Amino acid sequence: MVWGAGKAVPTVSLNRLYLLRSILLALLLLWPLLIFGRPAYMDDSAAYQNGGEQAVTFALRKLHITGPEANKALPATGGKTPPPKAQPGADGGKNTKVARSIPYSVLGYVFGGPGMTMTWLALFQAGTTALALVALFEAVAGPGWRPFAAMAGFTAFASPLAPIVTFIMPDCYAPVIIAVMAILPFYSRRFSGVMLVLLLGIAALGVALHTSHPPIALGTALAISALLVLFRRSVPVGLGQALAILWTPALLGVTLVMLSGLVGFGKASISPKHYPLALARAVDNGPARWYLEEECKNPRRYAICEIYGTRIPLTVQEMLWSKDSLVTRATPQQLDRVRAEERTIIIETTKRYPLQQLYLVAHDVPEQLIVFRLNYFRYDTEIVRNAAGDIVLHSPPGDAPQPALYDGLELLNNTLVGAGVIALLWLWRGLNRAQRWMVVIMLMGLLANAAVCAIFSGVAPRYQARVVWLIPWFALALGWARHRSTKAM
Repeated sequence: MVWGAGKAVPTVSLNRLYLLRSILLALLLLWPLLIFGRPAYMDDSAAYQNGGEQAVTFALRKLHITGPEANKALPATGGKTPPPKAQPGADGGKNTKVARSIPYSVLGYVFGGPGMTMTWLALFQAGTTALALVALFEAVAGPGWRPFAAMAGFTAFASPLAPIVTFIMPDCYAPVIIAVMAILPFYSRRFSGVMLVLLLGIAALGVALHTSHPPIALGTALAISALLVLFRRSVPVGLGQALAILWTPALLGVTLVMLSGLVGFGKASISPKHYPLALARAVDNGPARWYLEEECKNPRRYAICEIYGTRIPLTVQEMLWSKDSLVTRATPQQLDRVRAEERTIIIETTKRYPLQQLYLVAHDVPEQLIVFRLNYFRYDTEIVRNAAGDIVLHSPPGDAPQPALYDGLELLNNTLVGAGVIALLWLWRGLNRAQRWMVVIMLMGLLANAAVCAIFSGVAPRYQARVVWLIPWFALALGWARHRSTKAM
């Protein structure tokens, strides 16, 4: 195992130099806080903190400890209140209508300060992301301040990661999951045991923090496992070792999700009490709505038939977020049935309209793969309590313009993504087997991200923007490794 000709590999370990570099990168990633004075939010950001408050209150009451007192600030007007949901109570949350990721909700509440700005959560995201990226980059590119400076400069100022890290959503962990799964299986010997545990732990936590992350991690692991078995002679390490490390973040993350669902709702599920977004998306696309309009002539066919009859909503917005939404109209028991029947409806729709479903996948996934813009960051909002005491996002009327600074960052990112593709193609012939497998897994992770988000949520610039910068990041790491190897000859 060498960096260059005959030189022993230094171990990437948890030492003062590594911690110093991680702190520096984390600080650089926080520059949007200095410019805008607060993190960027969306409606879900406040909903996470609100759900976390309910979860912590429920846990403390179960332990016979007084729950946290709500900070009854003056209610704001004009805020968008999340869809109504029952409060977790003595029933363990069984009457809760919908809930987002419990782990991220708890983090959102624990790191909700100062006040309710959730700035501490942005710091936590910057710190954990930096810890992972510094270690992973050093394992590939080699140690030293020069490669670190190149990586930190690109990551903080030429990629969208800094705005994403200070955006109160768990988006920053999607690229970390992909990078850990790409690098660790073939570079595990370059890390100390403590560093391996730390990196796998951060990736596993990332898997648990958003409903899109488990299928991305599982899909990537499944596809790459098949390739590793098929081309096992080209695997540079033991096949069992590579598979074990590849699957660890996904399996640990899914386990954490299921345990949190079991504790919070009495049901071990990969997506307990989730919004039926896949169903809403399928209805929005058309075929599922056609199928339900026929099947709901029998109002007892599905739970959604009991709620809407044959007048099925036309869009995701109507079904999930409007005043007449599924979440508003359905009882908790009906929503549980909708979730249970969601997969059946999609499967039956595919059987009845296979060509239409195939066309939608063939159209949306490639589109999501190449759509990545930075047009979703808002800094004109604040998190407050409404008259009912719930934590909500208060938004002024109208849409705030995109910060001009991000227009330039978007152009720079798009340019560097293109340059990164060219650089990887140019470097490919000189890469060793470990490096080639690393690139393949990274690209498979980007495809899995596009597929999961496009199919289950819909094409949106945010989803691919959070991961596409990995292309030039990996190109930079491999380019520096090539430079070091050439210099050592």
